Amino acid sequence: MIAHIDADAFFASALQRKRPDLVGKPLLALGMGGGCVIAASYEAKAKGVKTGMRLSEARKLCRGAIALPSDFDEALLASRQIEQILKNRCPIIQRYSVDEWFLDLKSLPGGLPDNVKYWALELQETVKKSVGLTVSIGIGTSKLLAKMASEYVKPEGVTIVWPTTVDTFLSDRQCAAIPGIGKRRELHTAAQGWKTAFDIAHADKETVQKLLGRLGLAMQRELLGEMVEKVETEIAPPKSISRTRSFLPTRDLDMVYAHLLHHLTYTMLKMRRAGLACGVVSVWLRSASYTFDQKESKLPQAADTEEQVLPYIHQCFERLYEQGNSYTQVGLGLHGLNPKGGTQFSLFESPKHTKEAENIQEAMDNLHKKYGRESVKRGAAMAVTSAKKPHLGTI
Repeated sequence: MIAHIDADAFFASALQRKRPDLVGKPLLALGMGGGCVIAASYEAKAKGVKTGMRLSEARKLCRGAIALPSDFDEALLASRQIEQILKNRCPIIQRYSVDEWFLDLKSLPGGLPDNVKYWALELQETVKKSVGLTVSIGIGTSKLLAKMASEYVKPEGVTIVWPTTVDTFLSDRQCAAIPGIGKRRELHTAAQGWKTAFDIAHADKETVQKLLGRLGLAMQRELLGEMVEKVETEIAPPKSISRTRSFLPTRDLDMVYAHLLHHLTYTMLKMRRAGLACGVVSVWLRSASYTFDQKESKLPQAADTEEQVLPYIHQCFERLYEQGNSYTQVGLGLHGLNPKGGTQFSLFESPKHTKEAENIQEAMDNLHKKYGRESVKRGAAMAVTSAKKPHLGTI
């Protein structure tokens, strides 16, 4: 069995821990820049405020809400304190994010507790007394079930999904409750007649793969309780790197494409710093009418330079973009990541050309490292910016 520990309204709770006068009040914890809500107290959530919502929209729903910048130092301290409590109890623990952890309960001293719910309640009480925050706990036979279970009852919920209750649990969860589905793909699942997680779990495998992509089948297996991903104590290299940003509705092709190239610089720099190369790229667009579409392209060989992947990204974008449509979001993903090995040359690409691309990429990396990601960029990406660093040139 696997447990998923999820700190409740984490960044808002961290602010309340430091300022007890905020407890019981509608509180909005803001991200960097102050325009987005990254956590809301349950008093604010009761008014309809959701994570990721724009501050202006949140204020309309919850008048009188207190909006404050998140205290990341306080949040990190609380995160470390919770993690230490978990490590003292369970040898196999994986930090999933700053406020989420997976535990392999079979690794507990003495094995799986006879009374799993009592164990979870005792853990909640310890965290609450020692750290001053509450956590919700979900337990299941797979990571996905455990994570969905921790969201089932909040705050301070304990939900256990036994093998005999999987179908009942899934029948009570909408498709959007599955991590990786969300609202943007719920329209596609609804078109198939899938209303609940149970429907996806028992759907035709070929249809699942076609609709949900490469990870769809793994998701389906985890929904059925199979442990596809184990709890990893070591931090494994990422399996994919992605970036997306929303913007005001626009029909300007150049503006949307500029955002895409901006994402390319960010994701490529992050991938290369990890010593990885990608084998698949994906691009997605969201229209102003909230329709979502995605295309992906498999590379002929693993690549780690912008010059190598750009043609395939451009192809995906051309297949997606429809002239006259208004768009509010573009995203880019690099998938099939593996450690960069010796350079492999395509039959259609000369070693000289590949080496030139590598040299250009290394020069860009050095400038980005010294002056920031905005220091040098492609001319087509000049329409957007996200940093205060000086712009030195274009390519």
